[in-house]
Amino acid sequence: MENLIIMITGVLQITMLDIVLSGDNIGVIALATKDLPTKLAKKASLIGVIAAISLRIIFTCLVTYILMIQWLPIKLVGGAILVVITWSLIKPGEETQISKGKSTPKLSRAILSIVFADLTMSLDNVLAIAGSAHGNISLIVFGLLINIPLIFFGSVYVARIMKKYPIVIYIGAAILAHTAFDMMLHDRLLFDLLPKLIIAYVPYIAAGLTLIYGIFILIRDKNKSLL
Repeated sequence: MENLIIMITGVLQITMLDIVLSGDNIGVIALATKDLPTKLAKKASLIGVIAAISLRIIFTCLVTYILMIQWLPIKLVGGAILVVITWSLIKPGEETQISKGKSTPKLSRAILSIVFADLTMSLDNVLAIAGSAHGNISLIVFGLLINIPLIFFGSVYVARIMKKYPIVIYIGAAILAHTAFDMMLHDRLLFDLLPKLIIAYVPYIAAGLTLIYGIFILIRDKNKSLL
C-alpha cells in the first residue's frame, strides 16, 4: 500500500512538472511548424516529438555521467544552438510554399528543428523529472512519455494561434531567446566569471530585443501590403 501511494504521488508530481516545463517545447514546435499546411504540421509535430522524447529517454540514462564531466559546457553549447534555431525560425524569408514539391524540405527542417531544440532545452526537464522519480526508471520513462500528447496537442493549438495572430510568433521567439541566454549565462564556465547583474538581466534584454524585432517586421510587412 505504501509503495502504491509513493508511486501515485510520483506520477502526480511528474505530470505537474510536465505541464509546467513543456511551455518552451510547445513554443518551439509551434514556431517550427507554423508555415506548414495543417496535415504536414501535425505530422512534423508528431514525428519530432516522438524522436525527441526517444532521444531524451536515452539522455536521461546518461545524464548522471554527462554531469560528472566538469569541463563540459553543456548549457553554453545548448543555449548557443537554441539561439541559432530561434533565429532560423523567425528570420525573414521567401513566401511560404505549400505545394507538394516544396513541402518536403520544410517538413524535414521542421522535424530537425524540433528535435535539436528539444534536446538543448531538456536538461532541466530531465533533472526535474529524475529528481521527482527518486531513481525509479519506470517513473522517469512515464514522465517523458507523457510529454508526447501534452506537447503535441499544445503545439498544434499554439501554431493555430500563431497563424491567426502573427505577434504570437515573436512572443514565442522572445521566450526562447530568454531561455537560450539564461542557459548560456548559467553555464559553469560563465556563471562565476560574469557579474550577477549581467546574468540576471541579459536574458530579458534578449527577449525584449527579439520582440521589438518582431514588431518591426510586422509593421514593415503591413506597410508593404498597403503599397
